[in-house]
Amino acid sequence: MNNALDYPSVTALLLLSAALTTSVQAAENGTDNDETVVDNVVVYGAAYRSTGTKSELEPLETPMSYEVYDQALLQQRQADSVNSALRYVPGITPESRSTVTIFDQYTIRGFDSYRNYYDGLPLQYDGLWNLAPQVDVYATQSVEVLKGPASVLYGSAPPGGMVNQTAKQPQGTQQTEIRLRAGGNNLQEIAADTTGPLADGIQYRVIALSRSADGQQKTTEEERLTFAPSVTFELGERTSLNLNLYYQKDPDMVPSTPLPATGTLYSAGYGKLDADAYAGDKNWQGMEREVTMLGYKFSHEFANGLSFLQNFRYTKGDAYQKNTYNNGLDGDDRTLLRSAYSTDETIEGWVMDNQLALTVNTGAIEHRVLVGVEYQTLNSDVFYADTLGNNTPSLDLSAPDYNQFDPASMPFDYYTQDNDVSQKQLGFYLQDELHLDALTVIAGLRRDHYESNDDSDYVYAGSAYPGDVDIDQRATSGRLAAIYTLANGVAPYIGYSESFEPQSGTDTNTGSAFEPTTAQQLEAGVKFRNADNSVTFTGALYDLKKQDVVVNDVAFATYTQTGEVESKGVELSLVADVTRDLTLTTNYTYQNVEVTDNELNTSLEGNHPVWVADQLASVWADYRLGYELNLAGGIRYVGESQMDAANTDSVPGYTLLDLAASWQINNLLELTASISNLTDKRYVGACYDASNCWMGAERSAEVGLYARF
Repeated sequence: MNNALDYPSVTALLLLSAALTTSVQAAENGTDNDETVVDNVVVYGAAYRSTGTKSELEPLETPMSYEVYDQALLQQRQADSVNSALRYVPGITPESRSTVTIFDQYTIRGFDSYRNYYDGLPLQYDGLWNLAPQVDVYATQSVEVLKGPASVLYGSAPPGGMVNQTAKQPQGTQQTEIRLRAGGNNLQEIAADTTGPLADGIQYRVIALSRSADGQQKTTEEERLTFAPSVTFELGERTSLNLNLYYQKDPDMVPSTPLPATGTLYSAGYGKLDADAYAGDKNWQGMEREVTMLGYKFSHEFANGLSFLQNFRYTKGDAYQKNTYNNGLDGDDRTLLRSAYSTDETIEGWVMDNQLALTVNTGAIEHRVLVGVEYQTLNSDVFYADTLGNNTPSLDLSAPDYNQFDPASMPFDYYTQDNDVSQKQLGFYLQDELHLDALTVIAGLRRDHYESNDDSDYVYAGSAYPGDVDIDQRATSGRLAAIYTLANGVAPYIGYSESFEPQSGTDTNTGSAFEPTTAQQLEAGVKFRNADNSVTFTGALYDLKKQDVVVNDVAFATYTQTGEVESKGVELSLVADVTRDLTLTTNYTYQNVEVTDNELNTSLEGNHPVWVADQLASVWADYRLGYELNLAGGIRYVGESQMDAANTDSVPGYTLLDLAASWQINNLLELTASISNLTDKRYVGACYDASNCWMGAERSAEVGLYARF
């Protein structure tokens, strides 16, 4: 039987384009003097459907934990990355490796994620290596966070949830913004965002950015160039087409270079390392990346409540990384043994999501039915080279010398592997959004077929050998949830959802190929918004289990798929206008994540995974003074996490202070300032084990000047 996903008939069907309509939603925040300010008016066409349901439901109307953070808030909180944008989000342990810039790593409800979405489609990443596309927050209209299993609409996904960045869209009113920023670590940035009509029925938007800075770790640097043009054609009263390009070149980024627990978490003979400590070498460091994404959104609204949306993106990228990892301390508490390695990677793929939505009224019940077909394919080529410690200088952490490596004399050919990875996923999904007076019920079902092949060639100490890993797996995911909105604004809800992730390998007991890992979540909560929108509250209680986890014995000789990890928690969030000028946002999270089953290493049962904080709490205050002056500040607490899987010790929690201010000088200019980690607190962000720890983010201060016209 041919199980390939590239069926000609399916591909032809996916590529069909049917004309479409633009239903427009406007969100407008006027100023007292009715001046027009860029981003005050945001228009979403029919091509926008929410992250949580792929429909028009707002977060407070959905029976799930789903939140939206807009561009104005992200700028105020000094967020350049998804990692930093999640600092004040309940249920998320952010910035596990805050000194690393090549990817965003965080945990949602206790499960780690490196995968983000952009405009409803995955930022394609093979999940195995280092080339993960990132979209700069400046090109983002909002960051939308959906917590809990999301496979029913998105296919393969981590069980904790997902983060989707929505793109800034072309607008019908001419608006331009120019931003200049400068700050600590030699931060320098210039950015521009301009949008408006090109002709009758045609709107454009162009976003450009250039940024450079020193990395937190000594001798490291960061640099980014972004260019993102888009144009929307109103092809008719009911049809629109958006064409978009996103190009980003990162000539220099900071990869993950860990430090040992001795010197970071624990005092060594020389004391503790500073927040800018580095375990690499300036002659062999950094990562350069170039990514191009070309896409379109085509939508049409037929008569009788039927609409069609086709969302497509092609991705091509390459990256080259030079980095080191450590092999532990050499019998003392200061001499770090090291290996040097490189990764040379390319990716090319595309993804298409077809959505057919139909509204049907049957008496008092309204059904909003969504039928979808999604297909994606990704090819990756990776060449990895490693010295495995041979002829690789060690580092004296008490008096580090970052100028020791001579790459020409180091044996990078001692160990190499050449990987050719191909991945495909085809998914069919159905959702019924049922409305009966104040009751909304969402029922969904999806079937996925995932295929992957990793064809590898290895060379170790001059000996060559091949390797090949195939995955051919299917999974069914479901969701059933309901919310009821009372007359006083209180809306209790309950929901059940599922997810899956493909898994490679073979069970050594049975000889059978592994099945996908699966997850199930039961969630209950309440949402509230009062009549004048001055108070908003959300609360959620959840029980999330990841099952069919691959576990191994201590010697890594036996593998089976019987592991289970359970996450239980509560998340609370309150946004209140305390006075006409003061708004407070408070969040609290408690999560208990533990290994509940590991038959091959029962000593791990009852332990808590690494990366995950047991508690999270934050308060953000926004105070609007007269004279166009705005002051804001926050305090955030991230609780303790585990140092290693054996839970031999914990990484202490930490509390950080942030400040922000803005002054609208006149109708054209705005001056901003912000400081994160105001007291420059030194802390350890996270550890994976005693050899791999990462320092937390040091103090960062910046000023910005905006010109809007």
